[in-house]
Amino acid sequence: MQFMLIRTDNDDRAAAADPQAVLDDLLRRLPGGAAAAGAPGAPALALAFAPDSEALRLKLWPDGEAVTAGPFPRAERLPAGFAVFEAPSRAAALAWLQGHAHATGTVTLELRETGCPGGCAGIPPGAAGDDACYAILLRSDAGTERDAIPLQEKLDRLNAFNAIHAAAGTLLAGDGLKSTARGARVRVANGGASVIDGPFAEAKELIAGFWMIRAPSIEAALGWARTLPYPTGPEVEVEIRRVALIAPLGAAAGDVSDRLREDASVRAEQLDAALRAELAPQPAWDRP
Repeated sequence: MQFMLIRTDNDDRAAAADPQAVLDDLLRRLPGGAAAAGAPGAPALALAFAPDSEALRLKLWPDGEAVTAGPFPRAERLPAGFAVFEAPSRAAALAWLQGHAHATGTVTLELRETGCPGGCAGIPPGAAGDDACYAILLRSDAGTERDAIPLQEKLDRLNAFNAIHAAAGTLLAGDGLKSTARGARVRVANGGASVIDGPFAEAKELIAGFWMIRAPSIEAALGWARTLPYPTGPEVEVEIRRVALIAPLGAAAGDVSDRLREDASVRAEQLDAALRAELAPQPAWDRP
């Protein structure tokens, strides 16, 4: 199974301001520790964000939009970083996190199962090189928290959009997250860790998925986010964050040949969805 380990840093703003500390801490906590790329236990993707003082929030609704610049109130702060990794089960991942509570200060971690309801195709991580990267973080709502399955035409349009931008080299990674009912929070303090099982009530302080893109500026990333055919809605809110650091990509899905076969399968699924999406009617509020 694939999971996302999210470090929120709602309790410790100083830690969130140091992306290297956030990334190092996430890598230490994963099964296998700070494994080298390609080694067993290495993350499929691990990154840390620049402080939210550099972030933007975009809210879209059928007749308009609103953009808000960070920093944001501490209680509303989204992740300082996250890592995507493989584990045999949720119980195994939680047992590892509890048994390896590297702690100085207080940290809140969130464990989430990846994948979007309805089976939209994820984007396997691609190398970013030296380009600037930004993440579009989809904020949760009541629908995502009940694992509501979007209409098939919405999933088709999203898969088609993702396929086009992945092929162009703009979209580097992306996936949905299952509801927090399938997740847990791990509170680390004083060398120990306690677990709180989901679901969690504060939907707007959670994320339901992400896209990571190359972009020359946060304004360009904002423009890209405006064009996304979000499967949720009609109101959608995202947070746009500059990615400060990305760990070397691991090989959690197997060896190189296995990964290439997986990528080809994903692309075929997306291209098939693109054909269906082209024939499907588009709701009036949806953006092209």
